[in-house]
Amino acid sequence: MNDQYRTPYYSGLLAYIAKHRASFHMPGHKRGRGVHPDFKAFLGENVFLLDLTEVQGVDYLHKPMGILREAMDLLADAYGAKESFFLVNGSTVGNQAALMAVGGPGKKILIARNSHRSVVGGLILNGSIPVYLPVNVDPELGITTSVSPETLREYLEKNDVDAVFLTNPNYYGVSGNIRELVDIVHEHGLPIVVDEAHGAHFHFHQALPLSAVDAGADLVVQSTHKTLSSMTQSSWMHMNGDLVDVELLKAALRTLQSSSPNYVLMASLDVARMQMATEGTELLSSALNVAQYLRTAINEIPGLQCFGRERVGKYGIFDVDLTKITITVLGLGLTGYKVEQLLNDELGVEVELSDPNNILAFVTIGDDYDNADKLIKAMSNLSERYFGKLPPLETAAVHTFPELPEVVLTPREAFFAEKKVVPFKEAVGAISAESVVLYPPGIPIIAPGERITEESFEYVMKRKEEGAEVQGTADPELEFIQILK
Repeated sequence: MNDQYRTPYYSGLLAYIAKHRASFHMPGHKRGRGVHPDFKAFLGENVFLLDLTEVQGVDYLHKPMGILREAMDLLADAYGAKESFFLVNGSTVGNQAALMAVGGPGKKILIARNSHRSVVGGLILNGSIPVYLPVNVDPELGITTSVSPETLREYLEKNDVDAVFLTNPNYYGVSGNIRELVDIVHEHGLPIVVDEAHGAHFHFHQALPLSAVDAGADLVVQSTHKTLSSMTQSSWMHMNGDLVDVELLKAALRTLQSSSPNYVLMASLDVARMQMATEGTELLSSALNVAQYLRTAINEIPGLQCFGRERVGKYGIFDVDLTKITITVLGLGLTGYKVEQLLNDELGVEVELSDPNNILAFVTIGDDYDNADKLIKAMSNLSERYFGKLPPLETAAVHTFPELPEVVLTPREAFFAEKKVVPFKEAVGAISAESVVLYPPGIPIIAPGERITEESFEYVMKRKEEGAEVQGTADPELEFIQILK
């Protein structure tokens, strides 16, 4: 086994910095000397020293042969993967490169309908035809959960597809039976890509759900900045098996990732890998203890509920990441959107997201009991102010989706087609030329090439009225939408 305490890339950058060479190359700030004093005073000098370019001895993302190659080999060893890759354009580029590697013009990809908006971008790039998989819904929590093995089998038998793309876990930490799902796809001789953006930590603790890497998925994309300690925009991807053309995957990464990758991000990935490989179990045990403390305290506050593994076996829930704290707030007589607003504006607490029924708080290796107490105190404050004074709300919304859409054109065809702009309320029956994405959780309700139905229109407008943010459209207010001429 490789020595996981090593950080070849980070240590190599420090060794280069120590040479104190005269700099006549990019970046233009010249080791921070050209940075505005105010900005430099805040960030300090070292981050600018580490912000290098492709100089001799520090390796190159698109042709790793030295210290970066060593770092990515250590990453693959840490996860037990065949090969692993650093990503500097987030998990978005991982999803899109994976789709480029398993798809292409005329190829069909079976895609879970709860997939992230980056998947639509991947389909625009590769020209594949999407065949959408329905996902289960928990009507009490108001969220989608996972694809069931039975549904996956049915769709694979009914459709002649070239690959499968699943999202697991979901934003709220709900996991499907990923081992069975992977096995079903492999029984059909097909590659499976798993967007495991919220599961980079799974591999390092037995009390967490099974990682898709350990389940044998062919390509697994993980957002290390979400649940580990690397910097925002940094992610990584793992490959298993022989069903994916690794050279095509590497070509896709070279095409899609920046030719001037950020060395600070890559150094943070190297150190995050070392940290998890050498002390991940201990760090995650502490995070799980903090999460359990928080979950127990929240469940004792009147008007609030915070689910855990008691929901396993219901509505497609096979396992739950207990570091995700989903607090259902309808018992206060408030929506999740309103609770998030109050936490932000009045109580000094920032949560990850809100939806009509819930707020979601992340607990990571960076949390402690003092931080947990701040959320407990804030939620107790809201309970004292609102519980019993407002009538409890019924489930405000179910974060399911309208019926699976009619795909008239591929997203790529629609993206490049002639368009016209019409009022959104007049677009029912037309073919959309752009994505309508609701945040949270960043999943397209309407994608390019799909026919806009009355149901999808009403669903989007209802969620927008409740406080969801609309993205993906040229008109940020979605009064107008681009459709095909």
